[in-house]
Amino acid sequence: MPLRPRSLRRAPVEPTPEPAEPSPIPEQIWQRVPIDALIDLVTEIFTAHDLPWSRARMAAEALCHGDLTGTPESGVAELTRLYLPMLTNGMVRPRAEPLMIADRGAAALIDYRRAPGLWAVGDAMDRAVSRAGRYGVGLMSVRGVGPFGSAGHHAARALPHTMIGLVMAAGGERGTAANPLGMAAPAGAYPEFVLDLNTLGDVDGAGSAAIAGFALLVEIFAGVLSGVGDHDHDTGLMVMAIAPTTLRSADGFYKAASALFGSLLGWEGGTPVRYPGWREAQYLEQCQALGVPLNEPVHRELEELAKALRLAPLQGR
Repeated sequence: MPLRPRSLRRAPVEPTPEPAEPSPIPEQIWQRVPIDALIDLVTEIFTAHDLPWSRARMAAEALCHGDLTGTPESGVAELTRLYLPMLTNGMVRPRAEPLMIADRGAAALIDYRRAPGLWAVGDAMDRAVSRAGRYGVGLMSVRGVGPFGSAGHHAARALPHTMIGLVMAAGGERGTAANPLGMAAPAGAYPEFVLDLNTLGDVDGAGSAAIAGFALLVEIFAGVLSGVGDHDHDTGLMVMAIAPTTLRSADGFYKAASALFGSLLGWEGGTPVRYPGWREAQYLEQCQALGVPLNEPVHRELEELAKALRLAPLQGR
């Protein structure tokens, strides 16, 4: 049988079915609002819950700190979960006046008598700063405060005065996050150093002894010194401000701080090495330029609160 030439035409190929489109993943919506608008609204919400305006403003700034520095889970998201319920049920007294138990010049012991911690710890730092301006150091031993947010934020109230701030805390209400240490220091030519140490976790091996030692140090300075007896329902704090320029020249301190914090900057394995406070300062700059990002549930909660209290709603960017 003679061979027949093979056809150059290809056999028809069944079309490959298009892959099914995967189910779309809903994106979390983040809305940006101006910093001042956010703090103003939270201030008005606190005043509507009987805080005097000056206290409400300080409390709002402390609460919004997390949103302005990249830790929104500790910011206004806690407003309806933690702070407003405690004001409503009387666990925190919005107009409680602090009681001076002992005043020794550079050091004092104050009972805030269940005042809102978001305000009280900042007030204690301001008192410490005032005394440090006179004595070189100011130490406030504090008890009787409600949840206070970021220890680092309160420590940073010393920075505009070119001082070092330190906050230690022991005890606290059940269900609130322990925030045992915050420290802030001028960094010379670089972004300010702000350390916020959260709950101490379990550490295996040799590190556990160091953690236990640190926990005892905090307990002595913040708990024993303040006289807090019931750790489940009270928080003891040590709030300290140090004025370094009373000990050495301002120029010498500035140069030494610049050298120290500048030496910490670098790269390791392609990753930038930065100290606590650097990233937060950059995040704050973004918020100042673009607005504060709020996720949709938090934004909705604030809108509902504003409507219920007949306050002006947040204006986005």
